[in-house]
Amino acid sequence: MTDDVMTAWIAAGAAVAGALSGGVVTGWFTLASARRQAQSTVDAAARQADAAWAAGQRQADAAWEAGRRQADAAWEAGRLQADAQLDVASRTLAAQALAAQREVRRAAYAVFLAATDNAAQLLGEWQQALGSPQATGCRDRYQAALPPVTEALNLVRLEGPDPVTATAEALRTALDPSAPPGRYAAAHTAFLSAARTALAAP
Repeated sequence: MTDDVMTAWIAAGAAVAGALSGGVVTGWFTLASARRQAQSTVDAAARQADAAWAAGQRQADAAWEAGRRQADAAWEAGRLQADAQLDVASRTLAAQALAAQREVRRAAYAVFLAATDNAAQLLGEWQQALGSPQATGCRDRYQAALPPVTEALNLVRLEGPDPVTATAEALRTALDPSAPPGRYAAAHTAFLSAARTALAAP
């Protein structure tokens, strides 16, 4: 083998070795770059996932808080509405009870007034008939009119109030034959005033 051929073989071998060596180095750098790119992609994906989770958590917290506030507001509105309805019902029942009480009292007062007026009229007739043959009959009719007065007075005592009861008892006393003249009229006026006040009271 000549020196020129040997030199050519050596040059070719060196070229092949260089090519192989360069390929390995280039491949190594390419692999390292791919690994870095893959890791960067993984890290970016992880950061994106973390951000998405945090955003979702914040959204869930906000939705829960909004729902809680909405529920609290609905409960409070319902409570206020229930309280208002209960107050209206209570005032309605109180007004109905007061109206019923007034009607019962009005009826008791009216019965008492009718009984006392009748007894007072019969008492006057008896007093005018004294010394006459009609006196006994007038007295009997007057005495027969007193029990209804007592019964009506008991109704007034039950219904009250106390000022009306006091004036009703005074009016009954004014029906006694021994009562001074004019006492019945004054007692009648006092009873009417007390009864009107009681019926007009709130």
